[in-house]
Amino acid sequence: MRVSVVDIAVIVVLGLSLFSFSTKYQPKYEFEYSGSQIYKMVQECEMQDATGFLYTVFVKGYWNADIGHFEQEGFVTGTGRGYFEMVLHDGRIISVGGKQSYKEDIQAVEITLQLKSKSSVFYELKPIKGSISEVKKYIEDSSSFIQYPREDISLSCVLTVEADAPPDITLEAEIEDALRKAIFYMKKADIEFHGDGITVAVERLSMKDFDTVFSILERYFHVGSVYTGDVTVVYQTAQEIEVEDVPVLESYQSENVYSGSVHVRV
Repeated sequence: MRVSVVDIAVIVVLGLSLFSFSTKYQPKYEFEYSGSQIYKMVQECEMQDATGFLYTVFVKGYWNADIGHFEQEGFVTGTGRGYFEMVLHDGRIISVGGKQSYKEDIQAVEITLQLKSKSSVFYELKPIKGSISEVKKYIEDSSSFIQYPREDISLSCVLTVEADAPPDITLEAEIEDALRKAIFYMKKADIEFHGDGITVAVERLSMKDFDTVFSILERYFHVGSVYTGDVTVVYQTAQEIEVEDVPVLESYQSENVYSGSVHVRV
């Protein structure tokens, strides 16, 4: 049997079509941008925040202060028009702009956004009051209805902590700084002292660092019981959730989870 040029061409076209089909529907977990694409990159960050995905960014560029080379990984803590803020592993928060941007700390040349989780399950958890370990167990056990492996759990809430802490603005700032330096995966933490205790408002705090919050507080005073208020939980999966499992997850009912609050993002 003789193979003609036409046969070879058909085989090549079919091969490319199959390759295109297989790669078209592969989920994308890494996004690369040039410094001139800063607006597009910021939009991507805001979209990933809205869907609850865990991600980091790796920035290559230059310090605007002295034109020194910059190349580090960070966790995005905020976004604005044509820039974003991120925390570094040493706790410093810096601002990053695009190429030829001079107002921010860094002008970026290359930015890589790396997704760490594959899907997200949002839900609102009812308040609880108890010891640190009881509150931690309550939050972690609340996700038992999700059968997908966990990358992390993030929580946003106001923790009211019983403690003998007279008002002290300077100490509030000191504790906030200590929390920022110790915890990488957290958008922010705000501390306020009251007559009979303190409030710790956290946004997207990694459950892996839940104990870290209280170990830092205990450097300054004895910590009693903890009251959570409502807790926004984001269960970030290590495996993508199948579409057919979404209705089952979103119909979940529990005495501890607000009815209708479960939402899945894949």
